[in-house]
Amino acid sequence: MKSLEARKKAFSTYSFHVIVVLMYYGPFIFTYMRPESYHTPGQDKFLAIFYTIVTPTLNPVIYSFQNKDILMAMKK
Repeated sequence: MKSLEARKKAFSTYSFHVIVVLMYYGPFIFTYMRPESYHTPGQDKFLAIFYTIVTPTLNPVIYSFQNKDILMAMKK
């Protein structure tokens, strides 16, 4: 990548993907690192919903930020 614009675009996409990966594996780590006595069904349901619904829906959002038309609409 020779141009600065291409590097910015690649870094932007990469950083969003790293955030999504952390959001996906974070609940797993949080769930399995806690002692068994601290587990509650409500927390486990919330974490399951978080990594099965929220994380996959972020993928279209990430790629929509690369679209110039959407970026201009968000700036307005």
